[in-house]
Amino acid sequence: MIRFIHCMKRRPDVTVAEFREYWNSPEFAAYLERMKAILEPVSMIRNLTFNIELNNELMQERDAEEPYDGILEMWLENADGLQAMNTLDAETLRLEMGEYQKQFVDFSASKRFFTEWEPVAGLG
Repeated sequence: MIRFIHCMKRRPDVTVAEFREYWNSPEFAAYLERMKAILEPVSMIRNLTFNIELNNELMQERDAEEPYDGILEMWLENADGLQAMNTLDAETLRLEMGEYQKQFVDFSASKRFFTEWEPVAGLG
C-alpha cells in the first residue's frame, strides 16, 4: 500500500478558524472529489489538529513547533496507482487546487510525501 501524506500549516495571517472554514468548504470538498475520481484511491482521509491542551504539552516536552493544522492522506493500492498522477487531468487539478490552497496554506511550512505502508505483526 502506498500512502500520499500532505501535512499542511496555515498561513501566518490566517487564523485557526479561517483555516478550518477553507478546509471544510464546499470548494475544497469538490477538489477532493475530483482527486478521488482521477486517482481512485483505496481511502482518502482529512484530519484537523485536535485543539487540546495535551498537544501543547507534547510540543513543550520535545521543544517542538506547533502541529500541522490539517493532514490529507490518500491510500493507493500499489505504486501503479501513481501513474494517474502524471495525467493532464491530475496536473490541471494540482494547479487549480494549489491556487485555492494559497488562500490558507503556508506551502513553505507544509510537507507532502509518499510512504510505503507496512503492517506491524499483530496490529493489522
